[in-house]
Amino acid sequence: MSTPSNPTRTLSASDIAQLADVGRSTVSNWRQRYSDFPQPVDGEGTRLRFAAPEVGAWLQKHGKKMKNLDADRMLWSVLDHWRSIAAPEHAGALVADLITWRYVSDPDSAGFDDQLPTSARWLRVKNAEFSAQLAERVEAGMEAYERTHPEWGPLFAALHGDHHGLLVEARRQPRLLESALDAVGHLDVTQLSTVYNAFQDRLTRSARRGYDESASSDTLVTLVATVAQSIPGSVHDPVVGSGRMLMATASRGADRSQLTGQDVQLSACVQATQRAVLAGHTHVNIRQGDVLQHDVFGPGLAQVVVMDPPYGQTAVDTGNLYLDPRLAYGVPPRSRMDLAWPQLAVWYLGAQGRAFVLQAAASAYRGGAEAKIRMSMLQAGTIEAIVALPAGLASRTSIPLNLWVLARPGETSDSDRVLLIDHRGTSDINSEAIATALREWREHRTIPATVPAEARTVAELLAEDANLDPRRGIASNVESPDLQTVRAAVKSLDSVVTSMPRLTTLTASSLVSSERAPKLVSITDLEKAGSLKVLRALETLRADDYGIGGSPAVTGPWIRGLEEPRTIDLSLLEREPVITQVGDVLVQNAGELSARVDIEGGRVLTGSSAYLLRLNGDVLRPDYLAELLVSTQNRNQAQGTAVSRLRLQDVKIPLLPRQHQEQVANRLAEVRALQNSARALVQIADATRQDLVDAITAGTVSVS
Repeated sequence: MSTPSNPTRTLSASDIAQLADVGRSTVSNWRQRYSDFPQPVDGEGTRLRFAAPEVGAWLQKHGKKMKNLDADRMLWSVLDHWRSIAAPEHAGALVADLITWRYVSDPDSAGFDDQLPTSARWLRVKNAEFSAQLAERVEAGMEAYERTHPEWGPLFAALHGDHHGLLVEARRQPRLLESALDAVGHLDVTQLSTVYNAFQDRLTRSARRGYDESASSDTLVTLVATVAQSIPGSVHDPVVGSGRMLMATASRGADRSQLTGQDVQLSACVQATQRAVLAGHTHVNIRQGDVLQHDVFGPGLAQVVVMDPPYGQTAVDTGNLYLDPRLAYGVPPRSRMDLAWPQLAVWYLGAQGRAFVLQAAASAYRGGAEAKIRMSMLQAGTIEAIVALPAGLASRTSIPLNLWVLARPGETSDSDRVLLIDHRGTSDINSEAIATALREWREHRTIPATVPAEARTVAELLAEDANLDPRRGIASNVESPDLQTVRAAVKSLDSVVTSMPRLTTLTASSLVSSERAPKLVSITDLEKAGSLKVLRALETLRADDYGIGGSPAVTGPWIRGLEEPRTIDLSLLEREPVITQVGDVLVQNAGELSARVDIEGGRVLTGSSAYLLRLNGDVLRPDYLAELLVSTQNRNQAQGTAVSRLRLQDVKIPLLPRQHQEQVANRLAEVRALQNSARALVQIADATRQDLVDAITAGTVSVS
């Protein structure tokens, strides 16, 4: 990719991080480690800026990855222009349409269709003399392509459903469409597919708040595409969503001559088709429809079936499913259709093909109708392997998942055994190791030694209600503690117990009945009275922005006392940072309400859920404020389903005389010290007990 060509353009350290697709701490390390890193050309302190051509040349010289930052930001600015009249996902769909349309209608593009009439080509429409006719010309150009390529199905969202309203609005405000066309026109025509995918992924993370029913996580997409790579042939995804898993699988493996998919949402089908077109695939068939109610495709159409279906989906109508030939092994409970998906996957497989289906972990061991389905599938010889995965891999839930590997009846690698792999013990999924293990089992019936695995006989599994949970029976690869280790743990536990502090100032007799309830004042009241000031972080950081040098940062775990503060290089921040002072009270209002007094100062306030309360005057003591903020009354004000939050301005504390505040704070500090010691005691007691249990189980220790 070429370096930025505008010599006057400058980049902040944050821009450089985005350009190189790294965390801001990495840019800080580059500046410290490399003497030839470009020097700032403007700004001072935390506002340094660097010449874009120099940065681009340096990144190329050192082999660093570069994104097209200009393109990314121009496309994103289009959404800002449309913000007042369209939701981000609708405006984003129009941008995606224009990128796709340029790919097929620009003579300089690899996807150019020379059968398009001249009037429907990119430059002719983009350079229309009268802007009032722009929307009509764009619409006519897209319609012309869809009409001459019915095999794609709907390719442009702007021509269908609610999205069509954007073109209607563009007739009234042609400058909106002009800005979108201008942004797409500045893209490198050879990079349209790359830019399209990056834009869609950013739209999912940002405009859709990271939640999208049709989006699988990067980790799961990579895993499925990797394990499917060794199976040649066509690919089908019956819940194709945005098409990322289908396209990733198509990019790996041999003879991917035919790609098919189905999804209930038209917008998802359009996006999946656009991804396929821009990737250069020519034999693609993506169709809309609820696959459980109306299957567009027939049996045996693909050698590879991949699927990341909805987990725990409730069926609207199961009546027809009892007669559905695809559900040959049983109809799942209406409240949980999980085990319909593996059956559908087997239905679509051709001879010697394989299906790779992600499932909620519980579907491998729940009883009732689901157990009967698993039994039937085992008896038919369709289940080849189950891989247990750690929790937190999915984009829309944190539940643990399993990967099911399936074959047509009687075509598994071993008709008498099922391979079970337990890959839960790591947060770093090794897709290549899992793929190698599955391939060795399929080709040689070899139980892998590189991952925790075992082969259970079908008879054994049937005798256990077809419990396919890989966690059962697989020996742990962690060595059992020896006698010296357990003795040391017991001595440490005894030392902690004997050093536990005792209450001195806080005693039962020190507590007396209160004559009247104190006045409760809110943070808003205290602000209005000038007794404190509320500050918030001006910039949100991501995990890899933190480094090993720089200023300590205020994070949620630090406020809760769970970890040492992480650090951030101030020069990487886009905006002037908020720095704590001695005596500031830091509050986290998302999740569990918590507060802490900064007794050192000099910390950088980060994150969207952290507040800084800076006291003024002698109305409140910082330690008293931090303790009394976290009351049950205040916690009960939190609202929210996924993450509970409360309005800090509504939080109230009892206003006591300052001398009384000191007494309360001292007593609570004594309790907090005891609480911290108790936490340490619980942790070491848990560890000691577990060591003793494991050592006795392994026979390395005996109790006399």
